[in-house]
Amino acid sequence: MAKIDTVIFDIGNVLIRWDMYNLYRRMFPNDSAIKAFLDETGLVKANIRFDAGEPMAQGIEALVARFPQYRDAIRAFDHRWTDCLDGAIEENVAVLRDLDRKFYDLHAITNFSAEKFPVAVRMFPFLLTFEETIVSGVVKLIKPDPAIFQLLIDRLQLDTARAVFIDDSAANVATANELGFNTVHLAKGADLRTRLVALGVEF
Repeated sequence: MAKIDTVIFDIGNVLIRWDMYNLYRRMFPNDSAIKAFLDETGLVKANIRFDAGEPMAQGIEALVARFPQYRDAIRAFDHRWTDCLDGAIEENVAVLRDLDRKFYDLHAITNFSAEKFPVAVRMFPFLLTFEETIVSGVVKLIKPDPAIFQLLIDRLQLDTARAVFIDDSAANVATANELGFNTVHLAKGADLRTRLVALGVEF
């Protein structure tokens, strides 16, 4: 097995906690009501389009026009977007910092609105650690599309056999595997440091 010298992170729910429910628990009486709202309005699918590059204001107002009864709640996803965040995942941020001290090449591929990513960087300055960050909303490609991975490979002339990709999404990890990356599927309860050590990463 080739020695790993490059580590590529997903960001949401790997380094920072993000969940629409964090916002809407402040606006709806219970999770069932939140689910009904999200299902009816299609806001989850709309957010995928925002991550793929659709301007958020445009998409939000289109939903408001269709569902005026939810006007305030829909607009809150834009105006109160930071309420979706629930802090850094400190144990994984510590791994990032230790890898930086060990001089690994560190990059990120993230599904993120181009408009909201700078907000996250201001809130979590450790996101500036990465040498190259591919933001889906900027490049208008979205995981698990292999093209967004290929973009990083081409930019860096990356040898995927010497790189490990970390993500909480099984679909994204599957694409990375197909492209020859070592991978860590960071499912709930998985310990990132232990998984990396098992792949030969040294701390």
